[in-house]
Amino acid sequence: MTLCLANGVHAVQVGSDLVFLSRGNDAYFCLPLDPGAIDLNGDHIVAHLPGLAQALCESGLVAPATAERTPRPSGPPTVPTRTARRLIDDQIRTIDRRPRLRHLRALGVAARAAMRGRDRPISDLVRIEGRRAQAEPSPRLLADLTVYRRLTPWLPIDGLCLFRSHMLLRYLNALGHGARWVFGVRTWPFRAHCWLQVGDVALDDEAERLSAYAPIMAV
Repeated sequence: MTLCLANGVHAVQVGSDLVFLSRGNDAYFCLPLDPGAIDLNGDHIVAHLPGLAQALCESGLVAPATAERTPRPSGPPTVPTRTARRLIDDQIRTIDRRPRLRHLRALGVAARAAMRGRDRPISDLVRIEGRRAQAEPSPRLLADLTVYRRLTPWLPIDGLCLFRSHMLLRYLNALGHGARWVFGVRTWPFRAHCWLQVGDVALDDEAERLSAYAPIMAV
């Protein structure tokens, strides 16, 4: 039976396991399955086990394929293959690393937004309109990112990846940059993580480390 993901639900297949991210429930759900039990293709799931399709529909995470579903606003997530830190290291002699007033203002905007969003669900955070990401990090973006890394160790705030990525995204948006906010998962043991990327470049993490995660949602 062919099913489609419910509105606000994202999914990824990791091996034979099926992982859901429900923005409405602000939660991940991992469904361990035998190989061949399901096929996931974009927003559509084909369930091959008897009773599995009905159980998934009853969970509210999926619906029959004939049901209407709001299309995703962007393409499928991709795994980054390069790291901004290395690009910065290669260009460090040409990058202006001096903090300007615009950086301080953007950092203030970002810190306030991050603190307000600390206890808010993912659905609220990703609903905030940002700027469209470019295909490649510009020299100006790399310079502004370098300044951010120089300033943030002095801030008396810290948090998990959701908090840190949200804060960096607000900082970049305030300076006129865009980035994709990518959420990924791994199983056995289950872990969820998020990061920012432009094109195939990870902005706030190492591409080698992120290769262990399967992207489930990007905004």
